[in-house]
Amino acid sequence: MPSSIAPVWETPPATGDTLRTGLLGTWRSDTAYFVGRGTGVEILDRVSGKSLGKIEPPEADMSPCGMTDGLNKAGMGAISWVKGDPLSSRAACDRVSLIDTRNGARPVWTASVPGAVVGKQPLTSDENRLAFLSDGVLAVMSPNTVVGLSVADKRELWTWRNPGVADHTYVFNEHMVTGRDRIMVMVALETAATEWSRTVITLDGNGTQMSAVPLPDFSLLGRKYRLLSAEPATVLLDAAAFDRSTPPEIIVFGGDGTIARRIKLSTGAGPTTPNQIDMLRTLKRFDIQLSATTVYAIAGDVTAESSPTRVAAYDLATGATKWVQPVDLATTPRFLSADDDTVYVLGGKAAFDMNVYAYSAESGTRTQVGTVAAPDRLLPISSLVMDYKGGELAMVRPNQGDFGAMMFRAPGA
Repeated sequence: MPSSIAPVWETPPATGDTLRTGLLGTWRSDTAYFVGRGTGVEILDRVSGKSLGKIEPPEADMSPCGMTDGLNKAGMGAISWVKGDPLSSRAACDRVSLIDTRNGARPVWTASVPGAVVGKQPLTSDENRLAFLSDGVLAVMSPNTVVGLSVADKRELWTWRNPGVADHTYVFNEHMVTGRDRIMVMVALETAATEWSRTVITLDGNGTQMSAVPLPDFSLLGRKYRLLSAEPATVLLDAAAFDRSTPPEIIVFGGDGTIARRIKLSTGAGPTTPNQIDMLRTLKRFDIQLSATTVYAIAGDVTAESSPTRVAAYDLATGATKWVQPVDLATTPRFLSADDDTVYVLGGKAAFDMNVYAYSAESGTRTQVGTVAAPDRLLPISSLVMDYKGGELAMVRPNQGDFGAMMFRAPGA
């Protein structure tokens, strides 16, 4: 982490229908920064922030409805498209394009990936999920399938169909994450007129189902589940918004796809409230940081002037609390990145310079490693999408606001 990072450019606010200007994701190539919203994927010059246009859809009257979380090693990303009115009850997010960001950011190929047929029609919706399983396989999740496409030539390598295709009960694929050798799918099942349950389906790299595990405690009113990662395989069970006494939990899955342990995110330093960032439609991000061995969370009151917020580290293998260490008073901490040895935290303040801290993964020893100079505006730190890499820190508004994206850069980066 460089010692000093300063703002270098920002983009205008997102415009258009507020229901479609939510963020889908961001990409970073060698020369450009891509900001994807339901209104389009804008290409920005990395140095100046100047708009270089948008990624063109394969057909007229199409808009983005899904986007991979980053690029593969070859600089490829994928976007799914919906034709016509994306808010129509007939909207079908069923076209997928592979995009080569190092060669004009144009579609390399486009494939049609509808869901499995139910009631004589493919089951589709106005959004889906895309993720690279490896550099050579793109996983595409529809409401009732996951399809593996060949990156080289868009061939369908395999298809997994969820149980609702066979018995016509109402099930729905909600979320998907991928690792090097597995896919995890969150499946919602309607169990009664007003009740739902959640099951995590784990597939191997060939799309073969390894396990189906019902998640515990979903009957607790208002609690939310979210897949965090397939590597390490984890799920967040968040407390209800009105429940300040029940701590969030991390549910850890083993190599066989079954639950290995549950870790309560509780420190005694104040409530742990995973910062939820709402993006387009049902897309959400939680400010929980993972490494191969550790999960990190923020605890305490971000507005307190007498007690600092804290970073807490929990051992994924045992569930034990490894350490709890302070950040700053009256600050909103945000995670920037983590590796096996260190987690990096931004001590965010709306109108002041911000400190960047490195915490040792094993001991929690804190070292200030940099500062981020405040721009000439108030920053809604808790609601921004943070994207740090190699001396560049992008802060992106996930919805409409007073700017679209803001880039900070270290000298020489």
